[in-house]
Amino acid sequence: MMKYTDKTTGLTHFIVRLCYVLLAASVIAFPILMRASEEDFYYFVMLAGHGRYLIVPYYLVVPAGYVALICLDKILSNIKKDLVFDSRNIRLLNIITGCCLFAAAVGLVSYVVIALIYQSIETVFLLAAGEAFMALVVRVVRNVLKKAIVIKEENDLVV
Repeated sequence: MMKYTDKTTGLTHFIVRLCYVLLAASVIAFPILMRASEEDFYYFVMLAGHGRYLIVPYYLVVPAGYVALICLDKILSNIKKDLVFDSRNIRLLNIITGCCLFAAAVGLVSYVVIALIYQSIETVFLLAAGEAFMALVVRVVRNVLKKAIVIKEENDLVV
């Protein structure tokens, strides 16, 4: 069996692993950025102005983000090992879908709570919608891969 050596897969794998570090850095930086004043070079209007509303939902979805990254890492490792049409990848895509849906649910609940108790922050709703859309995209990719596995197994039986 020939080993798959696409450079974009290696680059993607590197970026996924870099995201582990960036996600950890964001967990540390969030409270710092939240307290920034307008004079600070690292001042972000949304985090400084609305961070107190966003910090709890953000920390709630960080574990789901790590689980999704681990699953992406495993899928890319499988691709490098030529295990593309493998049911393990379907399971990993299911987990990623669940992570996206969890993040979307946290975002939607957070938006409702923030809108009712404090003030409306439309960005939280938009993020929740984006997370739900990503879950949909992952689900479509999963369905395509699942069908490809069925076709491959049928072809393997013919040969």
